[in-house]
Amino acid sequence: MIGFLIGLLCGAGELFLLTRLIKAVSAGNSLQTLALVFGKIVLFAAAMVAVALLFQRQLLWCGVGASSVLVIGAVIINVIQQKNGKGER
Repeated sequence: MIGFLIGLLCGAGELFLLTRLIKAVSAGNSLQTLALVFGKIVLFAAAMVAVALLFQRQLLWCGVGASSVLVIGAVIINVIQQKNGKGER
């Protein structure tokens, strides 16, 4: 289950970068947007390559962990923002 834990950490990092990326795109800051996109790609690649090299059988669980944090985190963020009057309805 080490792959799943690495996936959870990767997903949490990607969710953090995604929220910053949305703010950068909304503000029209192109340099920060490019840096955040690059950071997301590097984070995802680093997690997947590390698991692929060290824990080959855990690669699927790494992907499951990363995607589950992204989906659940996005839903939670949207629900919180709806309560504050900012989220999608």
